Amino acid sequence: MSETTAYTASGASAPDSADDAAFPGFLTRQVDYVPAPAGWNPILFRRLRTDLFAKSVFFHGKGGRWRSLTMLLKDGALTTLLYRLVSALGRMHLGFIGAIFYKLNSMLTGAVIGRGAQLGEGLVILHTHGIVINSTVRAGRNMILGHNVTIGTEKGRAPVLGDNVYIGTGAVIIGGIRVGNRARIGANAVVNKDVPDGATVAGVPARVIRMRSLEEDQEASSSDAKSSNDA
Repeated sequence: MSETTAYTASGASAPDSADDAAFPGFLTRQVDYVPAPAGWNPILFRRLRTDLFAKSVFFHGKGGRWRSLTMLLKDGALTTLLYRLVSALGRMHLGFIGAIFYKLNSMLTGAVIGRGAQLGEGLVILHTHGIVINSTVRAGRNMILGHNVTIGTEKGRAPVLGDNVYIGTGAVIIGGIRVGNRARIGANAVVNKDVPDGATVAGVPARVIRMRSLEEDQEASSSDAKSSNDA
């Protein structure tokens, strides 16, 4: 299993295929491609399906079509749905309509996710209140967010986050920094410097308290998958 490349600050778009989505730890199963129904925006449909699948695995250890659909009832699902819709409308050059759904997202869920933010497939929002993500933020696949998370700019520069990043409640990530693949940001941490791949950081300002290799994460993934199957 190879790690995918984090998006760059130049504005690279999210990957076009969900077939090779590799989930970290508890997100170990891959998402099979399902053709979008006629009339659907295929990117919107696929990304939403991947987001719901990832959330299902987070809560239940398993995916599946019907189990994923029940995730629409979980906190954070409406935020994700409206954000994906705003992004799809932007790609279709209907930003003026997207602005309406952007405002609805803020009013109904208490989350402010910039219309230009590029967040990869497998997005899991656990609780929505207080989330603020700048429009210029770029993030890879399988990002998991607690509530009151801020990802913002400093001096006009925004963070770039890799794949499989976990961000705890109340964390602040700010400035033109890179957060590596498989990084874990502790609750209430303030991150203003680069975070290496596989690092766990905590504190104000955040510092590395643990390093994990890719092999360690893969072993943890295998163990979690076995535990889930035995349950």
